[in-house]
Amino acid sequence: MSMEHTAQQVTHRLTELTTEFAGWRIGRGGSGNWWAVRGNELVRTVNVEELRARLRELAAAQRRREDHG
Repeated sequence: MSMEHTAQQVTHRLTELTTEFAGWRIGRGGSGNWWAVRGNELVRTVNVEELRARLRELAAAQRRREDHG
């Protein structure tokens, strides 16, 4: 797999995640770790699907808190 193809995949994933998780700053570090930051919250993992799952869990927990006022 070429570096250009890999860069295109990363860009595509970043676009998907940024769209799905508004309010989060999302990126991929030089070490290969994916990360997301919102306020004082930080999520970091080597697997993009794990990052997505953890952000979904945080979003669900926030909705539950908001629903229970």
